[in-house]
Amino acid sequence: MPTEVIANVSLVEDMHFRGVNSRGMGADFDSKPADQPIAGATPMEIVLQAAGSCSLMDIAFILRKRRLPPEILEVSLKGVKRDEHPKIYETIEVVYRAKGPGLTIEELEKAAKLSMTTYCSVFGMLQKVAEVTYKCEILA
Repeated sequence: MPTEVIANVSLVEDMHFRGVNSRGMGADFDSKPADQPIAGATPMEIVLQAAGSCSLMDIAFILRKRRLPPEILEVSLKGVKRDEHPKIYETIEVVYRAKGPGLTIEELEKAAKLSMTTYCSVFGMLQKVAEVTYKCEILA
């Protein structure tokens, strides 16, 4: 049975918006000229953050299941958007970094591959429109 997801977004002021889910949790979105302060991330920045957090959740779960709980687990993402509208991501580079007792680069790479190819819904969508590459690093 399909899962329904509900979200609402409302204007706060100017180009500042607040998104809220059905549980009342939310995020701020903003878009202003470069010389003005902004109160939230842009929608396209949120897309990258959503992809990164979705994938890290998968990786954390997989590593814990393999009895390799990470002490540090982080991801950096760099997206390149096309110049014409809609300005969607053409490429996304992902770097996973982790540290934990017994954690090897091979185990991190296996978990990242499972996330990218099977479990992460956000990357599942993004990979249909952008070239997504990733690499893994073990922190000392």
